Amino acid sequence: MQKENYAELTRANKKISLRKEKFIQNVYIDLIIREAILKEKKRRIKEKIDEAIDQKDRERFFLLSEELAEIENELNA
Repeated sequence: MQKENYAELTRANKKISLRKEKFIQNVYIDLIIREAILKEKKRRIKEKIDEAIDQKDRERFFLLSEELAEIENELNA
């Protein structure tokens, strides 16, 4: 009787551990994807900033610079 209970507990603990591992893996995957998206946004905004500089568009430059700062803050968070 005790052996059966122990075996059931062991199986239950293993299932819980696997669920926890999957959850943690999903969190890491989400973080990696989020970082990749933010880095791509950062790259695009830098290109737009360069265009604004070339076109001497100060207003657009400052708006894009603010966006860039926000993205950099998120990346460094």
